[in-house]
Parts: sequence; C-alpha cells; structure tokens
Amino acid sequence: MMEQLLKNKIAIITGGSSGMGRAGVELFSQAGCQSIIADINEENGKKIQENLTKKNLKSEFIFTDVTNSENVQSTVNHVVKKYGKIDILFHNAVDVALVNNHDNRVTELSEVIWNKITTLVLDGTFLCSKYVGQQMLKQKSGSIILTATTDALIGQGGLDAYTAAKGGIVSMTRSMAAGLSPEGIRVNAICPGFVETPHQEKFLKNPKIRKQLEDLHLMGILKSKDIAEFALFLASDKSRFMTGGIHAVDSGYSSFKGKSELFEQITS
Repeated sequence: MMEQLLKNKIAIITGGSSGMGRAGVELFSQAGCQSIIADINEENGKKIQENLTKKNLKSEFIFTDVTNSENVQSTVNHVVKKYGKIDILFHNAVDVALVNNHDNRVTELSEVIWNKITTLVLDGTFLCSKYVGQQMLKQKSGSIILTATTDALIGQGGLDAYTAAKGGIVSMTRSMAAGLSPEGIRVNAICPGFVETPHQEKFLKNPKIRKQLEDLHLMGILKSKDIAEFALFLASDKSRFMTGGIHAVDSGYSSFKGKSELFEQITS
C-alpha cells in the first residue's frame, strides 16, 4: 500500500541531505515518488541518491541554495523540464549549527546572525514557495509542506532569531493557504518538537540534558522518520482536504506545563 501512496508524484525536498529532509527523501521514494534532494551538501546528497538507486528507488540530487533566487528558480525549472510537474514541496532547509551556536536572546543577538538566520529560514521559505507555487498554479494542484517548530508556538528563551523566522512560517502557512488553496494548492506546516538528528547528538550525549528533554516530551524524543511520516501523509491524496493547518508533531511538548507528578508535589 505504502509503495503506491505517492506513485507518479514529483517532490522537491529542501534540506534533503540530512535529518528530517533526508528521512523525507527516503520515505517519499519508498512510496513511489521521484524525490529531488535539494541541498547545498553535494557530498551527502549524491551518496543518498546512489544508495536509493541501488534499491531501485527514484531520486535526484540538485544543488540548491534556498537563499539564492536564481538558484531556486534553476532547480524548479530543471525539475519541470525533466519531469513535467511538481506535486510536492517539503521544505526543511536550515543550518542547525548556526542556530544552536549563535542565536541568542534579542538583547545579545548579533545583527549579522539575525540576518543570516532570518534570510535562510524565512526568505528561503518565501523563495521556494514562490517559485514552486507558480508551477503548481499552472497545474492547479500541489501540496506545500513547510517545517516550522514548536518554538514558534510557545516561548523558548535564547532563540529569538530562529523563533521569529519560524513564527513567520506559521503565519505564512495560513495566508498562503487562503490565497492558493482555492486554486488547488494545499499548504500546511509541521511544528516538530526536539528531534534526534546528527546535529543534536552533542545534547543527547549529556545524560542530564537528555533526561530534561525526555521530561519535556510525553511520549519520548522524536526521530526524523516520525516527522517524515506525517509529511508523507500531508503529501499524499489521503490529506486532500487538509490545508492551512499548523500541526504539532512534538510528543506532547506544546500541550502541557507540567507532568502529573509535579502537580501532585505542588498540591500535596
């Protein structure tokens, strides 16, 4: 059944060389999709393509800098010329190290870092949505899936550039859906909680930090595949009436302010 879920679909997956993007590429390809690995990491991207080809799964790496308008347009044009359409955009591109190591609270936040993060996260979303969206308008069909974060829904100190940019994606999702869905294009956002990826390993290796993160996630820390599986649903025709949604896939992170044990301690 899964092998047919995205049969004959064409998907551009930005940030497709690692983390949630890579999981999306692998899962979409397994579902019968032609997956475009759109990323700046050529080495990883080509390795993923080679591995999928060995499994008789369809993928293609295309160097894509989402902050460069001409580069984004070139990727879109290449895909349309070669495959004739674009059914899905799963947009993930982000520099995790930049955010983890350099974002800050607004009073200490470098203007250079603010511009780098907002350009990559928010402007990158704009450019990819704009040029993929133009093709989807011609087709009168398509699914745009944007990756936001639970940090855009609830406060997270020290990540003011990242949360501002991702908050913009949350707002864009709703307005884009209102503008595009009457013409057949669905737009949804996924807001992941903390996801176990190679970029986050340094936190998870610390037992104390890992325990704190586990306590914030009611059903455990998420893995990249958990996000990709929900993206697969949003990409498929199974979700054909879903648009404008902000979907928290966060193991309950945004749903509570304290576990029952804490409440019992306070009230006892």
